Amino acid sequence: MTTPVNAHAVEQLAHRVLGHAQGLQVAHLDGESPSYEYAARAGVVQVRATDTPAACAGLYAYLKDICGVQVAWDSTLPLSVDGGWPDAAPVRRSTPAQHRYYLNVVTTGYTAPYWDWERWQREIDWMALHGITTPLMMVAHEAVLARAFTEQGADPDDVRTWLGSAAHLPWTLMGCTNAFGGPVPATWFDQRLDLAQRILARQRELGMRAVLPAFGGHVPNSLAGADTPRTTWQGFSTALLDAREPRFARVADAVTRAQTELLGTDHLYSADPFIESIPPTSEPERLAEHTRAVYAGMAATDPDAIWVMQGWPFHYHRQFWTTERIAAVTGAVPRGRLLVLDLWAEHAPVWNDGRGISSTPWLWSAVHNFGGRFSVHGDLHGLTRDLGGVLDAAREGQDQVGQLVGTGLAMEAIENNPVFYELATDLTWHTPEVETWVRDYAWQRYDLRDAPPSAKAAATRAWDLLVTTLYRPGASRSIPSPLIARPWDVDPPFARQRSAGEFLDPDAPVLISANIDAESDPTVEGDLPAIAASAGHLLEVASHTGASPALASDLVDALTHLIAQRSRATIRALSAAAQAADPDGVAHYGGLLTWALADLDRLAGTQRERLLGTWLTDASRWGSDAGEQQTLVRDARRLLTVWGEQTSGLHDYSGRHWAGLLGGFYLPRWQIWIDWLTRVATHDGQGDLTELRDAVVGFEESWADQVTIGPTEPSGDLTTIATELLARYRDAS
Repeated sequence: MTTPVNAHAVEQLAHRVLGHAQGLQVAHLDGESPSYEYAARAGVVQVRATDTPAACAGLYAYLKDICGVQVAWDSTLPLSVDGGWPDAAPVRRSTPAQHRYYLNVVTTGYTAPYWDWERWQREIDWMALHGITTPLMMVAHEAVLARAFTEQGADPDDVRTWLGSAAHLPWTLMGCTNAFGGPVPATWFDQRLDLAQRILARQRELGMRAVLPAFGGHVPNSLAGADTPRTTWQGFSTALLDAREPRFARVADAVTRAQTELLGTDHLYSADPFIESIPPTSEPERLAEHTRAVYAGMAATDPDAIWVMQGWPFHYHRQFWTTERIAAVTGAVPRGRLLVLDLWAEHAPVWNDGRGISSTPWLWSAVHNFGGRFSVHGDLHGLTRDLGGVLDAAREGQDQVGQLVGTGLAMEAIENNPVFYELATDLTWHTPEVETWVRDYAWQRYDLRDAPPSAKAAATRAWDLLVTTLYRPGASRSIPSPLIARPWDVDPPFARQRSAGEFLDPDAPVLISANIDAESDPTVEGDLPAIAASAGHLLEVASHTGASPALASDLVDALTHLIAQRSRATIRALSAAAQAADPDGVAHYGGLLTWALADLDRLAGTQRERLLGTWLTDASRWGSDAGEQQTLVRDARRLLTVWGEQTSGLHDYSGRHWAGLLGGFYLPRWQIWIDWLTRVATHDGQGDLTELRDAVVGFEESWADQVTIGPTEPSGDLTTIATELLARYRDAS
């Protein structure tokens, strides 16, 4: 199966990434499955491919394999590839993955709510180089809904109120939240539509087929009736039209028509009306009715519609989603018109759990990151075994993978752990030996082509340690940062982090959390000497080559993990001192904790992308006056901290190790606990919990309501600060 290759688009991609496309030839390649071939001779590199995304992947494979360079989120572009194209014997690769999906609905909340065209353009180039064919494109769907709902009689101001905060839009678009924060600026819809049109034009130019949202049934109250069913999520309640109501079809058709007129279509649609909510009915036939109505809303305007459905509910509410109920949903969509994403397959797969999911065309997908919370982790061996394994099985036509048709990366936030995503996208085309691949990855990432052997050896030593600790077999869940834990009583607050990331039915046989139980895992603190050593090796690389953005990012990650996890023992000692009526101990350990937070704030402050001010500035730029800018800033602050209402139970779900948050939010909140523990220690280990909790809530609300931006320029010399902090925290205190 082949489609025409847009050679001009690939050449333009090369111009953006390399600064030129001289000597690059792009041609068509016949093949039954997506394939590329690269070869170079006498200063000319030829990339042949079955389609444009494969051609882009082939160009990138040549750049990595032969030129020894890499394009990551933190790479400096254009790359420097001097001396022409090195010769290369022909290399041909193919994949059974017809669809290579990218992004999560909530990535546009946790990472990209405020991106402009320049940042989106760079991300689309990343997608192209990494072979993405099927990106989720959520930008401006709120504008589509506003138009459709208004046409159906809703008041425009009521719709803006219902949509809520710019930061929280993804959850409203999935029917989770509504009328929280905001409203979006008056010019928001027009600006976002313009941005969406540019995004889609570029994606289509590069051969991608974008997945656009579809109507799942959720509406503002003004379009609902008194008896309209409702779904609930984290304390929010949203009207969900009954599929049997005539207005369901009218609203659904209005949404699809408006979207097609404004944005066109690639015939792929996303809809997840019960993403983390229990449906109003448990009857299989009623579930099938709702599913048929959702698909009919797509197909009425687009007869070629294909539904791309997240399989997340089948995991998240595993007890509810029985084999019979899943079959009712998947069987209600016409054959060949449904793709199911097994969203968290790297840790909690559902495709092979016996409920029949793989009998529907499905994609193996990884979530990896939840909420953008800081975590350096990823099971590289497990990823190779599981993703590489299903793709190799599909290549061989083995029945056990069912109707596997693709792969996916559905992380809730990006710009973290690039090694995981680089390996995942390489596995699409071939299955490497992990240790060799990691060595090559490190040399490419730090551009060590011309570096002295000692620099290459130091990079190899650093990653030999990382691949046996933070990226070791079994490291498929994040290690919670103790510094982001919310103090709430006299005991260390780590237990509440255990289940952060998701909620499962309380009677589920096994609680599967996005976070490990760090207090019960001896490797969390046991691995710290090796992680400190890896940071030392990265510093050695920097002494030879300077701290490139990629090297700086990895060095800051390693040190941040080290210092944060060293603080785990400090927090335990603080609690123990208070309960032992030892105010001197509280003072000592409290000083160590606040010192660690201040050190980390200073370390993060060396990196522009780790400044709270960067996030808040990006938010405020979408406002056209002071009032709109302040609303955007408040909502951006809240997402990172309280998230929703104080009763929502999502505190710190999106916590970050950023300068301005570490020193301006987490440190003062811990200081409240330290001060309270001092009073506990002076009263025989007893304290007033109401006093503590009121103080914590009051501080959080006050902080989230501020409109100050903070520093927007990095400060301090990274290698100097890193050397100092490594010496301080290398060993346990």
